Formats: sequence, C-alpha cells, structure tokens
Amino acid sequence: MVKNKALGRGLDVLIPTFNTGDGIQQEMPVKDINIHSIKPNPYQPRREFTRDEMLELVQSIREKGLIAPITVTEIKGEYILIAGERRLRACKQLKMDTIPVYFRDIEGEDELLELALIENVQRENLNPIEEAMAYRALVERYGLSQEMIAERIGKKRSTITNSLRLLKLPQEIRESLISAEITSGHARAILAAENYSKMIKVWQQIVKKGLSVREAEKLTQRSSADTKRTATTTVPRDPVILKLESAFQQALGTKVRIKHRHPGGNIDISYYSSEDLERILEIIETGSHEIK
Repeated sequence: MVKNKALGRGLDVLIPTFNTGDGIQQEMPVKDINIHSIKPNPYQPRREFTRDEMLELVQSIREKGLIAPITVTEIKGEYILIAGERRLRACKQLKMDTIPVYFRDIEGEDELLELALIENVQRENLNPIEEAMAYRALVERYGLSQEMIAERIGKKRSTITNSLRLLKLPQEIRESLISAEITSGHARAILAAENYSKMIKVWQQIVKKGLSVREAEKLTQRSSADTKRTATTTVPRDPVILKLESAFQQALGTKVRIKHRHPGGNIDISYYSSEDLERILEIIETGSHEIK
C-alpha cells in the first residue's frame, strides 16, 4: 500500500501540534535535550553543506541563538533527527550541550525520508543530484509514480522526469553539477550526447571554455554531426537544419535529428524510457517547457 501522509502538506507537518480541547491547535512545547544524544536521519537526502552557508548560520546562532528548534522523533529509545540537520551541525560547532527540539510521532522509519524530503525540497536546499536521488528513493522505496510525486511536491511531472534523467550522467559530471561547476541546463545539454565518452568530452569543453547552456547545446549538436559525417562521409549538413535541431533539442530536452529531403523529411526525437516519452508528449501538447 502506497503511503500518502506527509508529502504535499507542506512544512507545517514538521511542527507538531496538539488540540487544547476547545478546537484550537497549538504547537507542541519545545524541550531541550542533550545535543549528542541525537542521531542523524539515515534517509536525509541532502549530503552537501557548503562552508560559507555553515559559517553564516554558525555566526547567526552565536549572535541571536537558535530561533527555530529542530524536529526529532524517538524510535526504540533513541532520538532520531527528522528536520534541522544544518542547525544541528552548527550548534555542535558552537559546542552547545543542549538543543531545543520539537518531538514528532511517526509510524516507522519509512516516514523519515518523506519528512526530510519535504523540508529540503520545499526550502530548495537540495542540489540537483540530491533532489534526483530523493525522487528515485520515493519511486523505488514507496512505489510512487512520477505523477504522484509531482502532485504532492507541487511541481510539474516533466520537472520530476528531467530531474531523474540527471542520474544517467557519468559520475564525474554528477560531481561537477553538485559543486555548481555546471548547471542543470548544461547537464541536460550533455545528456543529448550519444554515449558516455561523448558526454565526458562535451563536459570537459564546457568547463574548460566556460560555455553557456546555449553554447553547450550547439557543441553537443556539432559533436553528433561530426560523428555521423566521419562514419558515413556525407556532405556537410545545412547550418539552417543544425540550428533547427538545436532549437528542438532545447525545447524538448533530448536529442533531435532532422533528415531533410526536399520537399519534406523526417524528425527523429530520442527518448530513453516510457516516462521520458510521456514527458516529451506533454511538452508538445502544452507547448511549454521549464528552462532553468
């Protein structure tokens, strides 16, 4: 049975409330507990915390104290963090002995990922690869479809599909995306390359030359065209057709090949899964595409 508890209800699910008896909902009291007794959430989707953001938070807590308590649950006598990983780390850096917490009851460990995802995605704290891995966990662990995830997170299905496609990137390129050396737009351009080695070559040129997303898309197109010319010794392709291919690729987020034979021709659109095919169909039907 697919669970449908936390996702879609917003950040308020992380702040426990109780009924006062007169119909009024109030926040549960905050309690101070030993900071070293709290174990991290094993399903926390966020793995990267930059040095600058940690320094900024540490300085803020040092000057003003911790304004927003973290949220924990108790499982088998142990305190497990639900939300507030960065705040917990900052307080540990300040060598605090105790930390204010909200306690929240959950039905089991499976709910930890759902709640951590709410905090990170809705606060936009995840890097693109962490977000993609969190979506994949929801698909594989909870059996949620991309449509269900999109509905509950409040994003388009095509956004979820595009995010999951990032996991097809070679590890070196994933790390480059995590470190913000390239953007998600660059990554989508790289994914249009034909194979692993082509992806690596395109990525290396993007980083070396500091190419824009549009320039990266053109590079991918040229790389594919060069490969085909070498293999078939055909005449150079019409630059107008290449420009049209680039425009189609940018709009659809996938490899597109135009075979022009006067007066008509064919347009070949590549897709890599049934979900990818549905994503492309949705873009064509709605005439919209998110460009990040």
